[in-house]
Amino acid sequence: MSQVLAVLASVLYGIGDFAGGLGARKMTPWSVTVWSLLLALPLVFVGLFIVGWDEVTTADIGYGAVAGVFGFIGIVALYGALAAGTMSIVSPMTGALIALIPVVWGLVAGETISGRQWIGIVVAIIAITLVAWDRTHAKLTPAVMLTGLVAAVALSGFFIALDHTAEASGQWPLVVENAVALGLGFVVLVFRKELSPPPREALPVIAVAGNGTVAASMSALLALQTGPLGITVVLTSIYPAFTVIAAVIVLHERPTVMQRGGIVLALVAAALLVA
Repeated sequence: MSQVLAVLASVLYGIGDFAGGLGARKMTPWSVTVWSLLLALPLVFVGLFIVGWDEVTTADIGYGAVAGVFGFIGIVALYGALAAGTMSIVSPMTGALIALIPVVWGLVAGETISGRQWIGIVVAIIAITLVAWDRTHAKLTPAVMLTGLVAAVALSGFFIALDHTAEASGQWPLVVENAVALGLGFVVLVFRKELSPPPREALPVIAVAGNGTVAASMSALLALQTGPLGITVVLTSIYPAFTVIAAVIVLHERPTVMQRGGIVLALVAAALLVA
């Protein structure tokens, strides 16, 4: 069940990231992140009461707060990289690192991975790499690459922090995570003098970004609380395939043969890791 939830999270993250990248072309990544989280706040509380909880410890709250810091930094950096670079290149580049870092962390922490799962992990990383392979005519400057690296490290920290929360706490860690992220975000907006609400025409895109990302995080949290960190995050990190599909449909970006092969391999990896 945890693997299915992780795949669902990857689909939702892919859609949310695509919408966030579009929104960041009209506003700053800081504004898009804060307003998208605010528009998704009702969904956070709906999820809280649907899932329910048995016991919430100080540790759960603490790890939720840490996830909020990492998540805010990661989303801002990712939206900035997606807005400045070619989406079908930036998204897989960050996804590959997000897949790799938690796997290494989980192995160090004592997680065990079966032979079939190792094959699935290798196929997933190859898939993400293929999707990012062709950089011809891609806007991939050193600044964009650095921003993508920051996003990958921060979002890896987000997943690792949530992995330390207990299943009994339900969605409370995510409530704390969103509260911390929103608090940090509004402090930044005050400092940057960007408190003006988003333009009306940008609201649908921002709402999709926020609700897609929050729904994905809800699914990912349930998967992390019931399954291994490494496998869960690798499955979740297949999200670039769905960002690329959205970019092809909406922006008419043309995937190369390698990118198409990468999308197919991503589905194969998902099948190997879910089976």
